[in-house]
Amino acid sequence: MEITVSTSVAGLLRTVSLPEALDTITRAGFQNVDFPLSVFSRPADSPLKSDRWISWVRALGEDLNRRGLRVTQAHASWEQAIGEDFSFEAPYPVYARTIAACRMLGCSKLVFHAPLYFFPTEDQAARRRVTDWNIRWFTELLPLLEENGVTACIENTFDYRRVRRPQDPPFLYTSGADMYELAEGIHSPCVKLCLDTGHANIAGQNVPRMIEDYGPYLEVLHLNDNLGLIGPVYEDLHLFPGHGTLPWGEIFKALRNAGFSGVFNLEPVDSLSRSSPALRVLQFESARKAVTLLAREAGY
Repeated sequence: MEITVSTSVAGLLRTVSLPEALDTITRAGFQNVDFPLSVFSRPADSPLKSDRWISWVRALGEDLNRRGLRVTQAHASWEQAIGEDFSFEAPYPVYARTIAACRMLGCSKLVFHAPLYFFPTEDQAARRRVTDWNIRWFTELLPLLEENGVTACIENTFDYRRVRRPQDPPFLYTSGADMYELAEGIHSPCVKLCLDTGHANIAGQNVPRMIEDYGPYLEVLHLNDNLGLIGPVYEDLHLFPGHGTLPWGEIFKALRNAGFSGVFNLEPVDSLSRSSPALRVLQFESARKAVTLLAREAGY
């Protein structure tokens, strides 16, 4: 089968402008991009929160087309969390704009973070309330997703605020079983799952087993590496595959065994700010070739 590799530019945007970021990945041989709509929708003065958001999206689409870049997936922002008393909040208006922007860019896959509960969950009843809250929240988005032909791909997470206590159940949406349960609860062809390998590694998950647990819901990937759980420091490093502790050969074999036929998408962040422009191109080009080789070695 043809192997398609894409990359996010969210990490690059911490250091360079959007045109420079897109120049970098095209020079590295990428024709597909995971576009971070999240970057352009979170601040109060961001393009997707302005009155001219439609014009901005159209101009962006034209620029991507000129560069020969196809948006194979995009990333929505994480604007909401669940309050301690579980009071429900409907999805904010920016999500409707983000879904529409995804469609306008010719993209049908939009990654979401499930709204999280940043308080201890003492028992299974509390965990059930978190999942029920999320099922309701995503269900309210279904008409917009269906209207725009967009699939919401919910991403696994880790306890990055360290709210879990030793006596609590594991933090929600870190395991394949949690993610499968959420997708089953929403139960719509417009909802699938995203596997972030780095998040899974920090959460101590067996990533090949997670791929099995996702089952038919596995739709998109965030391929990045790290050193796992290393204590009270920044752990979500988003290294290029092979620069951390994840077993990439086993992961690609599991993807092949699961019948995954989508895009192999990179999500690098760390070290890019310390690289020269020419070195960034080389890093991205090397990562693109490495992922292609891993896929071939796994039987793709």
